[in-house]
Amino acid sequence: MFRRYGPPEYKHMLLSDSETESDDNLSNVAVTVAATLAEDGRREREEEGNKTLSTHQHATSFKSKQTLDPEALLELAKEYQTKMENKDIPRDGVKEMMVVNWKGLAKTLKTLYGQPLHYLTQKLCNEWDKSRFGSDNEEKPLSAIFSWREAVDTIWRVEAVHRLCTSPVHLAVLWLDDPEYRVIVNEVISTPSVPTP
Repeated sequence: MFRRYGPPEYKHMLLSDSETESDDNLSNVAVTVAATLAEDGRREREEEGNKTLSTHQHATSFKSKQTLDPEALLELAKEYQTKMENKDIPRDGVKEMMVVNWKGLAKTLKTLYGQPLHYLTQKLCNEWDKSRFGSDNEEKPLSAIFSWREAVDTIWRVEAVHRLCTSPVHLAVLWLDDPEYRVIVNEVISTPSVPTP
């Protein structure tokens, strides 16, 4: 961490974690976020009147951040995370294949093993692909940079972390800013269609 030459003042941004209040108790943060989501949802329901839609229908039918029911989104995130935790990580090896990028590798693994990768793993693969833009290896296929086994092991280890350690509250907060989250979630949770009036 960067340090000042002179003694820092109280509440200075360059103080180390040991000198400031830290986020050691992340559960308090999660509880605060969950309470905020729940309060926003209650307020929104009061404004909407007596509409009765299921959890899935609330999350499916709304597109924008302003009209999304936070409680329904949190329930959907809990269900999604529970289902992902119950999926086994494949252990058998597959013959080496040619892959161009991380996103392509994720799609290949989904096809080979018949199970979707976690929302966060898919987002991370997209970010890894974006990080290659402008690098010396941008034009090279992924299989020319890493061995197939290394790349596959990396994906499955990241997948294990996401399946076992992700908080549903964290997912719900991310989904508030991602209008396309349903594409990935629908692969894991089959939702009933919203009835048309």
